[in-house]
Amino acid sequence: MIPRYNRIKIEKIWTLENKYKIWTEIEILISEKLSDIGVIPKIAAKEIRKKAKFNVDEINKIEKMTKHDVNAYIDNVSKYIGKQSKYFHHGVTSSDIIDTGFSIQLKQTAEIIRRELKILLKNLKSKSLKHKKTPMIGRSHGIHAEPITFGLKLGSFYNEFKRNLKRLDLAIEEISVCSISGPVGTYDSIDPRVEKYVAKKLKLNS
Repeated sequence: MIPRYNRIKIEKIWTLENKYKIWTEIEILISEKLSDIGVIPKIAAKEIRKKAKFNVDEINKIEKMTKHDVNAYIDNVSKYIGKQSKYFHHGVTSSDIIDTGFSIQLKQTAEIIRRELKILLKNLKSKSLKHKKTPMIGRSHGIHAEPITFGLKLGSFYNEFKRNLKRLDLAIEEISVCSISGPVGTYDSIDPRVEKYVAKKLKLNS
């Protein structure tokens, strides 16, 4: 994005700090369900929840050597977890974390836009009623036409943005997907119950 057009709230969503924060929560939830179904020790999930953290600068340095962002992230978080880190990122693949994290970032962004859109709709409705009888010239083919009211013009905008809200809601539903199925998506190394659990916790579809 061009910096001067950035919205600060949205810009923060797309920082490395927030991306790795989301990845960490996904990884923690994976470990919780794996411990619940007996794949990894319960102490491992507790330690991962308690100690998992990251440092963006350290990850960037590691990535220069690994040439792989997820491996660099795992190495960095594992350092903070310690002994139980062997159960961190257990049974999953990079895309499980990247794709699910990306869905969350898209959803976080869309929800901000949705809140702003609802405010716009509220204002359009109130002003269209206020100016219900405020006359103005209508335009057709770029030139003056029949007279209308400013309220009518705003009312047409209101209805268009109501349709836009429906489109946005559909888009949010489409992108809100949790995908945790292991290498090449076979679920061979990760139980499907893990995906359902993480999806429910993060309010995503599975």
